Formats: sequence, structure tokens, C-alpha cells
Amino acid sequence: QKKMSVFYIFSVLLICSVYCRVLPKDQSVLPTPVERKWANPHLAPAERARLLLDDMTLLEKVTMLHGSPGPYIGNIPANTRLQIPSLNMNDGPQGFRDDTRPGTSTSFPSALTVAAAWNAELAGRWGNAMGEEFFAKGSNIQLGPGMNVARVPLNGRNFEYISGEDPFLGATLVGPVIQGIQQNHVVANAKHWVHNNQETNRGTQDANVDERTRFEIYYPPFEAAVKAGVGSYMCSYNKINGVYSCENPQTLAGDLKTSLGFDGWVMSDWGATHSTSIIQGLDQEMASSTYMGPTLISLVENGTIPESYVDASVNRILGAMFKVGLFDYPSSGVITNNVTTPEHVNLAREISVESTVLLKNQDNILPLGFTGPVSKIALFGSPAIIPTVHGGGSGQVIPAHTSAPFWAIRKRFLGTDIPSGNCSASGYEYGVDYFQNELEPQVSAASTQDCCGKCSTSGSCLYFSYDTVNKICYLKSANIGRKSSPTINSGRAFPDFPECVGSKCVTFSPSADNGGSDQAKAADVAIVFVETTSGEGSDRTTLSYSNDANNLITAIAAVQPNTIVVGIAPGAVLTPWANQVKGILIPFFPGQEYGNAITSLLFGDSIPSGKLPLTFPNFDNEVNFTTSQYPGDNNGEESYYTEKLEVGYRWYDAHNVTPAFPFGHGLSYSKFDYSEDSYVLFRARSPPSVSLFVNITNNGFYDAKEVVQLYLGFPSSAGEPPQQLKAFSKVFVKAGETVTVPLFLDQRSFSYYDVETHSWVVASGTFNYYIGSSSRDIRISGQINL
Repeated sequence: QKKMSVFYIFSVLLICSVYCRVLPKDQSVLPTPVERKWANPHLAPAERARLLLDDMTLLEKVTMLHGSPGPYIGNIPANTRLQIPSLNMNDGPQGFRDDTRPGTSTSFPSALTVAAAWNAELAGRWGNAMGEEFFAKGSNIQLGPGMNVARVPLNGRNFEYISGEDPFLGATLVGPVIQGIQQNHVVANAKHWVHNNQETNRGTQDANVDERTRFEIYYPPFEAAVKAGVGSYMCSYNKINGVYSCENPQTLAGDLKTSLGFDGWVMSDWGATHSTSIIQGLDQEMASSTYMGPTLISLVENGTIPESYVDASVNRILGAMFKVGLFDYPSSGVITNNVTTPEHVNLAREISVESTVLLKNQDNILPLGFTGPVSKIALFGSPAIIPTVHGGGSGQVIPAHTSAPFWAIRKRFLGTDIPSGNCSASGYEYGVDYFQNELEPQVSAASTQDCCGKCSTSGSCLYFSYDTVNKICYLKSANIGRKSSPTINSGRAFPDFPECVGSKCVTFSPSADNGGSDQAKAADVAIVFVETTSGEGSDRTTLSYSNDANNLITAIAAVQPNTIVVGIAPGAVLTPWANQVKGILIPFFPGQEYGNAITSLLFGDSIPSGKLPLTFPNFDNEVNFTTSQYPGDNNGEESYYTEKLEVGYRWYDAHNVTPAFPFGHGLSYSKFDYSEDSYVLFRARSPPSVSLFVNITNNGFYDAKEVVQLYLGFPSSAGEPPQQLKAFSKVFVKAGETVTVPLFLDQRSFSYYDVETHSWVVASGTFNYYIGSSSRDIRISGQINL
């Protein structure tokens, strides 16, 4: 995380040292303001950048290459002489992070959650909404999107990355997100370049990856970012093949800027700079490093580094600024603005609905009431009231209000709103802590009364405990675990409210104990809410939910045959109880509208259409990573990508292993049939391209969306995995209707990366194509000869 306060004094001294060293006392000798030819908006961005660069002094150039203290996560000061706007960089990859003013921006679903929608148009609207909020906050650089391919299922930052485990999925979704952000005159930042595939020892870990694997598996999303016109990149903490990412000439100057043709600028992650590596391809370091300020000036002045390298880096920055519109459309926003809007909240809900994956729906248990009347619903698990809707670290966005499933289900089923708060001192328990052995949300509060008020307005709290010494307010779902604690006051934030309205009832228990099992038995259906989380800085220790969560599911399923599980997850999770329950919904990290979104799906107001962007295994390390592969030899310092192209579902296919739930899997409340004899195939030979048109029919009862997926198997001589995603299309089909779905394969679809020529080469021979609803649910297959 970017701890700017730690570096504030240091950065001020650094800047002072630059100016004290370079500027003469007589400021009148500075160049006078020049004719601003570069201000002409009719000139091409590259020409405007060149003209402006010609008017800059060495000091002015170097100032643009080093971060400074300021109100945003990263700051480059404005140049008032030349009227160059400041660069105001802020986290993060799924919304504007403002921990100082929490709740002043929208807490959207995470990037991995967006990937589960398999919807490029929706991803573009997500990018646009984030860009609008950054612009309104006065930030002109969004430090996102993240797009690393999920090589390691345990990676703590998988939730930040829109690629899931597939490079084609990421490449398809990244472009619209970047274009959405940048149409708001906010520069997008593609991160983390590259191989930031684990958090364990991320600052020193060496990822050893061969050239073909880099280009085929890990580069395509970043390549798509280049094609979308992304303005900036962020190099990662780790090493690649023995050299730190931010000073790696092969991956920066070679692969990124030359092979992929990136013409914007590369900034370092915070603390990721280890040398004055401008020649190697780094253009800008952040304020926590000291290599591209006075040090760089000295190296230029003594001839060690030609000034042409400084010019090239500044030119890249200015070119991107002109291209995205930072000069012509400056923001008047300030960081203190509250920029969330009703439209963005609705979009957050729409994304969560469309990204939630229905893993299982035995006996059509969902939607509720489809197979028979439901009058009593029993809810279990603290996440029903206090859900975790986002991850930790730079990807965190704290919402002003979280929609909790408990309240949303009550409103939908019973017609009751959240009651008014009941913060009365007479209802408090002084010297009592509602202690529960779980990670509970906490906020600062000035008093017990203030804590109660924050609980009642959060949207995800029933009870609270207040630490009077540290001024911390703990938000809780239940008043269990009472224990004496002189400095803690606890209470309930709401008056008693009825569980039933007429013949309909909604009950809640955090566990199966204390009457919870009896509630489950008495209900028509039980819904168990569980969650696991992750964040920046560490990897997950297991893909499993907690023992308490797994035991709760098992206990409720043992007494209630109609049990449904709703599981929040930052990535792949284990589901050892899958055969014991009838329904499973996975919303990943769903954002602030979680409760409303999941309720809409539970009751059939919306129809599930999400698909898994990564494989759900049967157990931890099912892909048989050796220590050398992950976390790495020498206590996790050196990892070797010896699995090469066999990442995610590619490994499962190559080793003929059946996962718990395969890549691309996701059910619907409707039923889609693929017509095997009703497609047409058009083909062009030079360059090779193929168009397939597939008819699918919605033979269910609901208007719904389906993701039609095309996987391609290469000739054996190409040395590729058994099948790879090469096309997909999400389509809306009304009940009873048939639609024709086009799927397109271009030259790149049929190509592999050749390390001899360092280029993409079309494979010759017979290709097998597989079209279906997931990587393991193939409905149509055929062959293409090249």
C-alpha cells in the first residue's frame, strides 16, 4: 500500500535538494514564458508533445519523472511556467480509493467479478463510471485496471485482475475498460507489468519465465491495453529472470515498448525502483524512491546518461497527457468531493447481478418459489448482515452504505424496510463485549452513542461493541459471545422487529447453535451466507472457507434438505459440501450493492448469467505445483514457471482431471439448446479467418442471457494445450426464441508464438473447434484445416 505519510518529509527534502542544487538564487535568469505553440488542439498529440518538450529545462523535465508529496496517492507537481497540469494519481483498479473520506466514491464489484460477467460492453460502462468519479475527484490518472493472469490460485490479488486465468478473456475485457476510463480525460494505468502472480515475497521474488510462455499466456491482456491506447503502465515489484521488473531491459524496453509497441510511459510501483533505470525502460518513479531526481540530474550532467533518454521519457508522458486530454480538459474537481451517484450505485448492482455465478441448482431450488410456495426462509451466517464486499489494499474502496442480504431479503419477501435506529443509553450494556471469534468490520467513533448511530446507518449491522479507550466501533451481526470488559460498551442499534409478516417469516441466526438448527428445520428453505477474503501484501493460505463456515453449511444441510449457499470469494474456492446442498451462488467480491443484487437473483427478479473466469478445484494445489513453482525455491525467492502454457483449465485438460467446477461454468434459470446442424462457417485463407454462426434456442421459462464459448484445439505439432478460449459472445434470448450468434476467429486465433523468429506464426494442419456453455460443456464440435 502507498503510505505517503511515511515519505512526506523525505520527499520534501528531496525536492528541496533538487531545486537548491539546480536553481540559482536569482530567479530572473529562468527562461521567460514562451509562445505556447503546443497549446494548439488541432495539432497531433505527438507534435504537441515535441513542441512542449523543446521549451523545457532539464530541471523541468526531471521533475516530471519523480513523484512528490500531495493529496493523492501519487503526485507530480504542475509546471506553472509552461502550464503543464499536475499529475494526480490515485488507487485503484476498481474505483477511487479514499480511506481518509470513506464513502465518497462508489464501491464497485472487483475486477475479477467484472470478468465473471463475460460482457465487454458492461466492462466498458464500469470503466466509464470509474473514470467519471476519478475526474470529479480531481485525479487524472487511475492506477488501474489490473490484468495479470491468475497463475497461482492462492494469489492475494487475483480479485484485482480482470483476466481471470485466461489471456483471451482478459484481452477482450481490458480494452473497453481502458477506453471507458480515458474518455473521461483520465489516464488509465495497466498493471502490474509483469508476472506479479503472487504476493508472497513480492518485493524480492524472481519469476523465471520462458519467452513463449510470456507472450502466449501473460502478455495478451497487456497487449490489448496497448491496442486500446492505454496511456501508462506500472512495473511490478518482482524480478523477471533475475532482473527487477522496473529495471528489466528485456521486458520494458524490449517486450513492452518494442515488441508490443507501447508509446505511453512506465511508472514504478511504490518502492519498486532499484536503480536509475531510465535506459532500461523506466520513465517515472514514485516518491518513495531516489533514483530519478537529483541522482538522474547528476548522471546527465556528467555524461553517464544522455539527456536524450530524459527527453524520450518526458515525451512519452506528455504525449499520453495530450492524447487523453489532460491539457485541453482539466478537471476542476477536488479530492474531498463526494462523487458517487445513484446511476453508479445502480451500475454496481447491475454488475453484481450479471457477474454472480450459479454453480448448482438441483431440483430447480432457485428461484425461490419456482417449484412450490415458500413461506419461511431461514438465513444463517454473519455475512448475511455484515458482508465483506471488497478486498484489501490498493484495491479497497470503502462504501458509504452496504446493502446486506438480511435487510434486502426482508424487504423483498416481507415488504419491510430497515427500521429506524434505536440508540438509547438505556439499551446499552456497559462493560460487556459481544466478543466473536471473527474478523469484524470496524470504524472510528467518538462515543458509544456515535458507534450505535454508525451501526444503524451502515446497512450491514445489528449490534455493536465500542472500545471506549481506542475509540473503535465494532459492527456485529449478533450479541453472542458476551464477556466482561470494563472498557467496552455494547448494544443493539435497532428496536425489536417482527420476524414474520402475516404467514411469511424470515429468521436469522449466525450459527447452527442456540436454536439455529431448529430454525432451519422449521423453514421451507435455508440460505447459508459464507465468505473468505484476501488482500494486497500476502497470499491466501488455503482456498477453503473457514472451518466454522464449512461446519455451518454441513450442520444446516443435515437438517434442511433445501439448503442454498451464497459464498463471497476473492477467487477460486473449495466447495467440499457441494453434494450436500441444492444451490450454490458465487458473487465473488460483489461491491456495495451485494444484498440487493443477490436478493434479486434469489427471487428470480434477475436471472443468473455469470460464468467462472477461473477453475474451482477439488482441493488445494490440485494442479500439483512443486515448491519450485510456487511459492519458489530459497524460501519463496525463486519461482519457476515450468508448467509453461498449462495454466488454469489448460492444466486440467492436459492432465485429464475433472475439477469441481470448470472454467466458463455458470448455470441459468432458463435452458439453452444449441442447434448442431444450423451453423454456417465462412472462411478466408490469407490471412486466415473464420466466421461461425451458431443458433441457440431458449427453451426455458425466463428471458435470459447465455455466454456462447468457442475453444480451439491446435494441431499437435504446435505444442499447445488441448483447447484454448478463442471467442465468446454474451447474448440475450427471450424465452422460446432462437438467435444466431456470430463467433469470429482471426489470424492470431490460429497462431502460436515462435521463439526462433520472436513472432507469431500461423500453425498448419487440422484445428478442432469446440462450442458450448463452458470449457467442459461442449455442444458443437468440428474441424478447420489450414
